[in-house]
Amino acid sequence: MMDVDPEIAYEHARAAYRRATRVDVVREALGVAAYLTGRYSEALRELRTYRRMTDDYSHVALEADSERGLGRPEKALAFISEIPLKRLAPEEQIELALVTSGARADSGDSAGGLAVLERIKVENLDEMLRARVELIRADRLAELGREEEAEELRSTWKPVYDENGEVEVLEDEELVSEGEGEIDSAGAGEEMLGDVDEPELSEGDDDDQREFEWDDDAFAEETASAGAEHGDGPEGVDGPEGVDGPERIDDARDTDQEEYE
Repeated sequence: MMDVDPEIAYEHARAAYRRATRVDVVREALGVAAYLTGRYSEALRELRTYRRMTDDYSHVALEADSERGLGRPEKALAFISEIPLKRLAPEEQIELALVTSGARADSGDSAGGLAVLERIKVENLDEMLRARVELIRADRLAELGREEEAEELRSTWKPVYDENGEVEVLEDEELVSEGEGEIDSAGAGEEMLGDVDEPELSEGDDDDQREFEWDDDAFAEETASAGAEHGDGPEGVDGPEGVDGPERIDDARDTDQEEYE
């Protein structure tokens, strides 16, 4: 439902939350729905609560991007610097790299944001994921005044992105239910990461992992230094209502400046 009508999905998730506040998948669905509808404070709280309940780091890119949505790129970078990258799947690392690039640009460091993207071996990505990386690269190039290169990338990759549609955040089949409350948790997501160190792989995953290699481990070093420079981000807390945030469209957005408690 999230890829059809995120607002209705959010209302369903809120209904499920009222019946099952201690069910981890309910908190996850509410966090993702809140993110997709621009409620970034609520998304931060719910996704952090879900991570602490389950020790699942799969949505950390959404957490970091929510900090961006609240106009706090420095806190996003500080949070990213503390993420144990080996806990992330290859595509989740690519998503986090995309958020890192955007946060650097938001902080006035478009060159640093471009450098993050250039360490991704895009030739090993599937077409849709590569299109997203290349379009964000085009944004960084344009910010640096390299309009001709940016336009060339957009003319090549925007048709690919438009043809393939949106990206899932949750599996289409995932269903959250408690008592009479029931919600679909299919999702469409946003920008984000690439592989730094070799994660622990399950049997048969070796080929997939090699497809997402970085050129080197500089991403980990850069995010760590960014975190040290900007300081730690805030801790999330459990609780009900969140604060409505702005609608998010790639890197161009208005920002909700209300502080996350």
